[in-house]
Amino acid sequence: MMETSPVYSVARDASGNAWKALFDLAGGLIREYDQEAMVSVSKFVDQLPSVMNQVTEGVSEFKPTPPENREFCKSSYSVANTLLVKFSVDAIDDTDIIEDILRPRVDSIGGQIKKVVLSGTHLTPCIQDVKWQVGSEYTPADALAQGLKSLALNETRVLSRTIADYFRSL
Repeated sequence: MMETSPVYSVARDASGNAWKALFDLAGGLIREYDQEAMVSVSKFVDQLPSVMNQVTEGVSEFKPTPPENREFCKSSYSVANTLLVKFSVDAIDDTDIIEDILRPRVDSIGGQIKKVVLSGTHLTPCIQDVKWQVGSEYTPADALAQGLKSLALNETRVLSRTIADYFRSL
């Protein structure tokens, strides 16, 4: 394990504290509008120091690793009907590889795999609907916020509909 200098550790801690301060500020704004979003942001912020420490120590993969996942799928997967979702802009996507691994197992149990390619990125499933409360006057900031929110959530809505439609079809 690589040792870090005390100066580096303090800088890393300061960086984590800066993130925490930023999210505390955002949390103050969110708290007024959506308690569920506040809980989500809080959980995210609580994980940041641990993740930042892992990254600074050289961790670039988390557990289980993609090869471990592939091996598990190859030897143990047993879901007959499977939906695979691939996003159009995702540099770390393994959907095609997973489909090739799963196909023989799913075929052997008489199931089927459906793969869809949707517009979006690796983070599309993580986008949350932050409630924006318009004040007593509708301002340009309100219009901008609602427009950006609508654009950001469009891909997530398509994903939700796709999953719901898939389950309805079973």
